[in-house]
Amino acid sequence: MRTHLTVAALAVASGAILVGVSGAVPSPAEEAPGFTGEVKPVLYVSDVEESAPFFRDVLGFEFLGYADRDGEPYYAEMAAGSLKFGLHDPLNDEHRSWVGHQRIYFRVDDVGGHRELVADRGGSPGELIETDWMDMFIVRDVDGHQIVFAATDPGKHSVDPW
Repeated sequence: MRTHLTVAALAVASGAILVGVSGAVPSPAEEAPGFTGEVKPVLYVSDVEESAPFFRDVLGFEFLGYADRDGEPYYAEMAAGSLKFGLHDPLNDEHRSWVGHQRIYFRVDDVGGHRELVADRGGSPGELIETDWMDMFIVRDVDGHQIVFAATDPGKHSVDPW
């Protein structure tokens, strides 16, 4: 069974979710338009050549290629539908501290079907979690990052976080 990943969610570094708040003060976008709506999440991984096959073969993402320096890959470009994201080897101590400590959300058409796909491909998906805003499951990658696959249903969920 093939499930489609759709663009929706995005990276959360160090476990913090950034939420926009509206109020009387104009937003930066209102003062300086130009955002395209694209986001480029990047996960720092301990070994990009180990992580990229896991994301492709187990989690179902498209592998677009490596960037290399002196013939050594340090970055893998991945895709989930039209969303591109990166897997990056650490370049310094600060980056190394981020390895395994990030969470990223991906919206899928069929969360139960995608959970089965991940399990069938040798992954260890967590239990299906049902909340007021989404149904989801979490998989940890080889470094411990939390990769969340989720779906929302307007008839079931009170909020659509996408």
